[in-house]
Amino acid sequence: MIPQENRRIKKHSVPELEANLTEYQHFLDDMVQYSGPLIPDPNWLMTEDSSQPAESYDPVKAYEFALSNAAFIKVSTLKALMHAWVGGAERPTDADISKYYRFLQHCDVLDLWPENMKGLKDTVPIFRQDLGSLMDLNLLYAFSAPSKGKVTRILEVGGGYGRLAEAAFNIFGHTVQYVMIDSVPASLYYAKKYLSYACPEARIGSYYDAGDHFDISRYDIVIVPAWHFARVNKLRYDICVNIESMQEMNQYHVNYYLNLFESVAVDGATIYLSNAHDYYFRGSFNYPTNWQKLFCANTPRSWRLDHPTEIFTKSGQDYSLPNRMCDALHKYTVSLETDTQESVARHGVKGMSAPMLRAIISKTRRYVSRVVRKCGLR
Repeated sequence: MIPQENRRIKKHSVPELEANLTEYQHFLDDMVQYSGPLIPDPNWLMTEDSSQPAESYDPVKAYEFALSNAAFIKVSTLKALMHAWVGGAERPTDADISKYYRFLQHCDVLDLWPENMKGLKDTVPIFRQDLGSLMDLNLLYAFSAPSKGKVTRILEVGGGYGRLAEAAFNIFGHTVQYVMIDSVPASLYYAKKYLSYACPEARIGSYYDAGDHFDISRYDIVIVPAWHFARVNKLRYDICVNIESMQEMNQYHVNYYLNLFESVAVDGATIYLSNAHDYYFRGSFNYPTNWQKLFCANTPRSWRLDHPTEIFTKSGQDYSLPNRMCDALHKYTVSLETDTQESVARHGVKGMSAPMLRAIISKTRRYVSRVVRKCGLR
């Protein structure tokens, strides 16, 4: 990966995108016919803004809903899906910006913050989820092996509409090839539409352009349904990514995609995972023992208590014991956040009161703002 001179992660405006029922039905029919065990979990078949506990869903009713007109209405615009994908499409608050800045001021190795966050009035706007892209690209660049003149191949599972693919191509240009696989029809449908506007200089291809004759190697950015990927893929990957979608899967899916990463990653590849471990999925992340864990910590993205970003490198050795030490440190850090006596001892009552009050005010303002917009009061 070689950074380009222009360090803006968003370069082109994307218009409001709407779904065509006939086109979308083709994606839906493909899921019905071929997805098998890789069909999305009920939470995504229902296309909910946030997932409820897994046991609260009726899989049959969720499947029937996914095929209904009511489901199409929920996915009929890209904007309507943004909350389900990334928690909304809102401009970052001062608190959001401060949180990411406190992290990135120490590790912005790509120097992305000044170009994207300081005084740029006439550029494509940055939304809250794009702050995560600034962090993701810096961490991926810092922990990945030098490209040595070759194209770096990136495989992402569950990339939604293409947030990180857009940012990666805009920063690294044609020195990366980005392959997205997904099982959610709306993601497969909108990703190519969105990225065609967001990255007009990229060669963008979808499996649905050519079916089983689809040649992944011809494109800069690729979108492939998960159930067809193994058949059409002939490449090996330098980086494998999953950000906040394994946390909304079941145990079979998580095992499948972790094993997929192991099978298609080159030796020395970087594995980049950022998921809540205490959300919809409460099972085990069964990482291969030959993945050496280099980084494990909550980050500015973490909106759950146990929500680490984890970075591994694929090796030929057993790293299960040192990986346990990394996990132990993360769990200890998480435990401190729930230890009231420890917090008071460290910060004092006065030291805790002011930040808590500011946080309550900020969350209340955001909640009121959402209610006002939803009710059409302004």
